[in-house]
Amino acid sequence: MSIRSSRRAVEPVTDPRPAPPAPAHDERIRVLHVLSTLLPGGSELSVLRLVGALDARRYRTSVAYLRGEPVLRRDFEAAGAEVVPVRLRSHFDPLCLLRLRALVARGRHDLVHTHMDVADFYGALAGRLGGARAVVSTKHAPDEFRTRRTWKRYPFLVLERLAYEMDDAVIVVSQGLAEFLETTERLPRRKMVIIGHGVGVDPHVAPRDEARSALALPALDPLIGCVGRLSPEKGHAFLLRALPAIVAAFPRAGCVLAGDGPSRASLEDEARRLGMADRVVFLGHRGDVPGILSALDLFVQPSLYEGFGMSLLEAMAARLPIVASRVGGIPEVVDDQVTGLLVPPADAQALGRAVTALLGDCGRARRYADAAARRVSERHSMTAVAARVDALYRRVLGSPS
Repeated sequence: MSIRSSRRAVEPVTDPRPAPPAPAHDERIRVLHVLSTLLPGGSELSVLRLVGALDARRYRTSVAYLRGEPVLRRDFEAAGAEVVPVRLRSHFDPLCLLRLRALVARGRHDLVHTHMDVADFYGALAGRLGGARAVVSTKHAPDEFRTRRTWKRYPFLVLERLAYEMDDAVIVVSQGLAEFLETTERLPRRKMVIIGHGVGVDPHVAPRDEARSALALPALDPLIGCVGRLSPEKGHAFLLRALPAIVAAFPRAGCVLAGDGPSRASLEDEARRLGMADRVVFLGHRGDVPGILSALDLFVQPSLYEGFGMSLLEAMAARLPIVASRVGGIPEVVDDQVTGLLVPPADAQALGRAVTALLGDCGRARRYADAAARRVSERHSMTAVAARVDALYRRVLGSPS
């Protein structure tokens, strides 16, 4: 069974010393991105795409990361960025701040662009102390930690607000996230600039059977799935709980979960508990997202909260119909009953009904898939996103357009 029309896909031991000074003759704008990790998560991948899309004749880019294995180091270097570790030992680490400040000063960075919570504070403060002309932050997603009733939340929020005071502008990836940050963290709207994520476009995609063979997938058809970190907020457990009803309607149906994370073991247990272990394929972290998308008939994003949903853009550009939760910024990406179907979060029954409806109506699924691909091309190209970021950089630096 195939509900797909013609398809296209979307992309994509360290030196501890500070970066050497930039050559005096290099007149490009020097940008330092500061991230908590270089793991293959949605935030890190969105920064990677941005680095690759900005004009290298105008920008000289470096990337500093605070902790963890630099899984994406080679990808950032291939995109033209220098990668430097700064080794955060604990949440309070003055030496890390000094190393980061030295990196800003020695590299004569014009602009520091921070991403992710801990990096926001350390990066903003180091940028100001190191002499950067401007500091920008990107908020990629809401975090339910911000709303927990725990004493640990309060010092966290204090550091966030201090970072906001040092920021010249805060990029927010969706209107829904802007509302969350204004309500929860009192981030002023005047500092926010809404710039969504983007994806590149590749007109070539492998045929479905070839893609499934390359992934060594079992003979399951139709095949649904999702790509992303396996963590509680992504709601994968509700997709698994919807699977028995989907299999009842389509006896050969299967599900692919591409990604890894802290929930993997519990999700594998849940699949066994539901009697679905032979219907669920856990691929782990994979670098071949286009190949995975080529193998699917329908993409599911069952998130409990979501700032934007980067993987949704990849799936839409690959001409996949979508079923997703109506949370956060997702309704700004998926137009209900135009490019896909939206369902309430944490509702396995509603999720199962929506998936079954699209798998059972090939014509409707194709219309959604075609509309999704057009939407990405018109609104979410990486070229357009990079142009908006470039305009913001120039504004906060006071550079001519």
